[in-house]
Amino acid sequence: MQLRWDIGGWHAGEYNASSTAFCRRAGYHGAGVFWLFIEPSRIGHERVIVDGKQGHHLARVLRIRAGERGVAVSNGHEYQLDVVEVAGSRVVAKITAVRPVQGEPNTRVTLLQALLPNPDFDAVIEGGTAVGVHRFIAVQAERSVARSSPERTARWRAIAESAAEQSHRGEVPEASGPMSLTDALEQVAGTRLLVLEPTATVSLLDALDSSSAYAMAVGPEGGWTDNELSTLSERGGLAISLGPRVLRARLAPIVAAAILVQQR
Repeated sequence: MQLRWDIGGWHAGEYNASSTAFCRRAGYHGAGVFWLFIEPSRIGHERVIVDGKQGHHLARVLRIRAGERGVAVSNGHEYQLDVVEVAGSRVVAKITAVRPVQGEPNTRVTLLQALLPNPDFDAVIEGGTAVGVHRFIAVQAERSVARSSPERTARWRAIAESAAEQSHRGEVPEASGPMSLTDALEQVAGTRLLVLEPTATVSLLDALDSSSAYAMAVGPEGGWTDNELSTLSERGGLAISLGPRVLRARLAPIVAAAILVQQR
C-alpha cells in the first residue's frame, strides 16, 4: 500500500502534542482526531472496521462522526484514517496513509515497581506509559502493603492501553506480575539495572551510559529492605538517586523514566 503520510514533521511522542496540534500540522483544520490500537485482522484492503467495545467507545463515548480523522496503530505501523461510516457501534474508516510507528523512544525502560496501594500503582502505569516505559513488572516487595490479583493485572493492561492511546504511543506497554523480586530480576537478566534509592550517592544522570535498555527497580513507600538491596546489588544493580527532593513512590518512577527515555 503506497500512500503518502501528510503530517510533515509531526512526532507522535512530542511534548504537548495535542489533538489540535495534530490537526493543524496535518492540515485537518479543526477536524476531530482519535488514536487507537487494533488487531491486524481489523485492517482490510484500504479500510479499517472497528466494532465491539472499541467501536462503542468511538461512536458512543467520543461521538466520532463521518468526516473525522484519526490514527489506528497495529503491528508496528500507524494508519491514517478518514471515517466514512458510523452505524451503531460500528465505525468504518478509509486508510489514507501508512507509516512505521513514530512515538517510541530509542531507549527501552523496564520498570520493576514494588506493589503500591491500587490508586498509586494505577498512577504509575498511566504516567509511566505516557512518558515511554516499555514494560512494567509488579514486584511483591517485603514492605508492600498492597496485594494484587489477576483482576488487577487486567486493569493495569487496560490503563496502559488507554494511556498509550492518549499519549499517541506506538505500542502498548506490557504489564505483568506481581512476582517476587528474584523472579522479576530473572526477567531482566542482562539489562543494565538501576535501583532507585534515596540515600544513594550516585545521581541518575551520572549512572547513564551508552546502553540501549535499562531496568529500573523502585521500592514501595517504605523503601527496599536491606535484604532486597543486597539481592539487587548481587544482580549488578547500581543504586541511584534523583537528588535531594523526597518524591512519593507513585511519582519517582515516572520522573526517572522520563529522564531515561530521552538519553539516546
